[in-house]
Amino acid sequence: MIIFVRIADMKYYRGITEKDVPHNGGSFVSDTGEAHECFNFDPVIADGENYEKCIGYFQLSGGTGVEQLHIEKIRGCELLKNSDAAEGIDVVFVSKALGSQNMRVVGFYKNAVVYRFPHCMTFDSGYEQTYWCEAKKEDCVLLPYSTRFSDKNWYVPSSTSKYADYGFGRSNIWYAGAKGASDEEIAYTDRMKAAIHAYSGENRLDAEVEA
Repeated sequence: MIIFVRIADMKYYRGITEKDVPHNGGSFVSDTGEAHECFNFDPVIADGENYEKCIGYFQLSGGTGVEQLHIEKIRGCELLKNSDAAEGIDVVFVSKALGSQNMRVVGFYKNAVVYRFPHCMTFDSGYEQTYWCEAKKEDCVLLPYSTRFSDKNWYVPSSTSKYADYGFGRSNIWYAGAKGASDEEIAYTDRMKAAIHAYSGENRLDAEVEA
């Protein structure tokens, strides 16, 4: 079970700094210089919990009424139409670097909980973070910036490209391999899951952030 979500491009996702500012995150990012996903790989400990976890934000696209993530569209979650959460999901975070024409995986949460409706966490500083998914720290990987471009495993297609008939469209969420998917899409999805769970390279989750 896997979903791909598109976010702004950053190196560390542990807050915005002079040397790590968000790019290609839509009009909100370009207009304000801010990005709610800037803390997606900054582990936290929630009240009442004794373990670190990452909480992931991404912008849902379009629609009217109450904003929700349709977890029943995730491959393998078709029976969860009345559920508020799905467990055991691989969430793949994708971005397009400044000046790049292609999208790449920046990191992923394995075995995550994905919520239908947004959750919110308030930090000691008073900052409130909205999030759609969470995973224990040991299940979260932030790829080194160079690895995102040097390894073909992390390329993510766009359905609007002439080179693929599957991948991201206009939405920031891609329910990869879901109902109606082509054999090629399912094969790509299975390869990505294998790459995620086989990855043993460097994890930048605890890397020192450039000031």
